[in-house]
Amino acid sequence: MTYKRISSVLFFSMMLLSMLCQHASGQESSMRVARIFSDNMVLQQGIYAPVWGWAPPGVQVRIGIDGKEYTTVADKTGKWLVRMEPMQVGGPYTLSVSCDGQKQEFDNVMVGEVWLASGQSNMNYRVGAVLSAGEVIKDANYPDIREFCTPEVVSRTPHDDLTGGEWKVCTPETVKGFSAVAYFFARALHLDKKVPVGIIHTSWSGTICEAWISAEMLYTIPAFKNRVIEEVYKSDEDWAALHQLGVEKDKERENIVQTTQAGLRLGAHKLSFNDKSWKEEAYPVYPPRVGLGGYQLLWLRKEVTLPKEATGEDLILHLGKVMTGDVTYFNGVEVGRERWDGVRSYRVPARLLRKGKNVIAVRLLSEWGNGRLGDEASDPYLHSADNRVRISLKGQWKYNGEIEPKLPVGRGYSNNVTCMYNTKISPLLPYGIRGFLWYQGEGNSGQPELYKQLQPTMITDWRIRFEQGYLPFLFVQLPNISGGSCQYFREAQAESLELPNVGMAVSIDVGDPYDIHPNNKKPVGERLYLRAKELVYKDSVGVFQGPVYDSYQIEGNKIRLKFRSTGSGLISKDGKELRTFEVAGEDRKYVPAKAIIDGDDVLVWSDTVLKPLSARHAWDSNPAVNLYNKEGLPATSFRTHKE
Repeated sequence: MTYKRISSVLFFSMMLLSMLCQHASGQESSMRVARIFSDNMVLQQGIYAPVWGWAPPGVQVRIGIDGKEYTTVADKTGKWLVRMEPMQVGGPYTLSVSCDGQKQEFDNVMVGEVWLASGQSNMNYRVGAVLSAGEVIKDANYPDIREFCTPEVVSRTPHDDLTGGEWKVCTPETVKGFSAVAYFFARALHLDKKVPVGIIHTSWSGTICEAWISAEMLYTIPAFKNRVIEEVYKSDEDWAALHQLGVEKDKERENIVQTTQAGLRLGAHKLSFNDKSWKEEAYPVYPPRVGLGGYQLLWLRKEVTLPKEATGEDLILHLGKVMTGDVTYFNGVEVGRERWDGVRSYRVPARLLRKGKNVIAVRLLSEWGNGRLGDEASDPYLHSADNRVRISLKGQWKYNGEIEPKLPVGRGYSNNVTCMYNTKISPLLPYGIRGFLWYQGEGNSGQPELYKQLQPTMITDWRIRFEQGYLPFLFVQLPNISGGSCQYFREAQAESLELPNVGMAVSIDVGDPYDIHPNNKKPVGERLYLRAKELVYKDSVGVFQGPVYDSYQIEGNKIRLKFRSTGSGLISKDGKELRTFEVAGEDRKYVPAKAIIDGDDVLVWSDTVLKPLSARHAWDSNPAVNLYNKEGLPATSFRTHKE
């Protein structure tokens, strides 16, 4: 277990200190307060909240808040730190720091609940892109909710301070840039407990777990020992400079995307263009499936025949879901464009419509190997406002990936081992927080066995670093997604529940099967808060999670599955027969099973398996689960036996 590695961690902590150069801040001649402190900050209630910074060595520093004053002296490196007496919920206050004739004041400081939110793109997903974003943004007038978003910086060595960032008060203007999952969590907490809530948002899209663990702790995992030695301890690479070269490449790519005229010069958007040599693919078109993975600009064309009665009024061109960007033309005229993922519906003016042959042309941008025109759930069509004209756009589309220039791709360094810890965790230490929110795993989903070591190691690492005991750690189990084997990864994530003070929010029913970035973030944030209510705030009323598999027993040709957290009772959410259950006999070959609710248990069986020995539920990357408790929370993937 990870906790047994602590002595090894301490040894390698000393080793790292002797081998790595911290960013020198103690050498400065003037006072400086750590960047995590700014106007509008939230301080954690009920703890000895730390305040720290740098000043000339040996100089006395004074910190004042709410009529209380604390003094300390900067050490020989210039570092100073004060832990203030516990404060109750309240504010606004002014926090002042002064020394040697200098003074800095921070206004509108609140005392409440502070949570650190981290992970990759689904934690980084912003409120401005969520489902029903307009309504969410309009109602987001919560002056006691604040967010601090850390800057995106890379480094081979730990930073002792951030390079930027500020606390922002939640308003309809600012909330668009807040982490959506963290915002919905904070809103639920604020409305329930009537306390100020601060979110330290420190995620980075696409990052893997090993980037978020310190070098000393990662060294204790055998699979990473040599990498830590070679890439961190022995290396002198300047990751920041190398990363910037990649950023420049990415800027070059974006410039090409925005300015290239290659397809237009050839006339690929025009009705008269000859596309007979182009290949064909049935809608939905996924570039990676036709050998155009990675980063690509490709053209797609679809011929549609319009009757005369369809040409007298504007029509709506509904393409379905597009990833990641498109410029769309009808008979050679641009009718719409979007840069990021989403459902596309564009108005086609009547003047562009003609009886007979018409052509829709789409210049599609595919990034990260996830590009697509539509998905299995999309129904593309060209229609009138009253739907009297409705022409399907399914069937064959022609495509060509050779027209536009190749897109350069810069190498990023954010996924180097320890990199995110160095720049997005280390500079925050030891800010007073209530706990951690974590939504990550897509980048590691192909290695579930390794993740069983990574996530617990990171939890232990962060707890040691923040010096506040067994801080609560709440994480999101990966949602449903088409393709892959996420059921094994969900199982790996759940093993972290063996550690103390760890909770999991299940999202197996609120994903988008065709998008790794589902926009329905509200239930995810709110389910994280449900776990916090029980685990952290010790609410004794209510149900905080869906049915949790507990044990099984064989009863003749059936298996009885027992559950905890059944709440007011088990239900089939849609009223249909229970789905996604399977059973297997001695041959370990699973077959679909019938399942019925029996009290707080579920009985499963198959007429083809007379002597069942094992069962599993939702054992698929994209299962259509319908086993819930009456409180509306789903059961997740599980199996009675691990083959």
